[in-house]
Amino acid sequence: LHPGAESIIPGRAELVLQFRDPDAHVLDAIDAVVRELAAEMTEAGPVDVAVIETRERIAPTVMDAGLRHHIAEAAEDHVPSLWQEMPSAAGHDPMVIAHHLPCAMLFIPSIGGISHDFAEDTSDEDIILGCQVLADAAASTLQEQ
Repeated sequence: LHPGAESIIPGRAELVLQFRDPDAHVLDAIDAVVRELAAEMTEAGPVDVAVIETRERIAPTVMDAGLRHHIAEAAEDHVPSLWQEMPSAAGHDPMVIAHHLPCAMLFIPSIGGISHDFAEDTSDEDIILGCQVLADAAASTLQEQ
């Protein structure tokens, strides 16, 4: 909100949205819906709503199904039914190397679910468990070769 001071009616508000999906068509559909809603809100008034792209679109990077399978098996061995597959098309390193090597990502929980923030933290136990899952997934992948 701008000017962002107490007891002052804001003249402008900004909302930042980030969409992630491994399917580019889904991202395009979400974008179309957001733009349509913005146009409808502007038409209805009394405020104008504009969609402004603040960064270049990045195509989703699809993670390797085989590596994801090995990670899933290792996670199930260590924490049966307490893990979940999280489809991610996030950039990170795979965005750069997936064109040359199979890639997958392993996420471990952040305390309180806080991520991408200076307050982000992970328990030592979850870091160790994540390393064990990664090591077992790597061993399983190598044994398959």
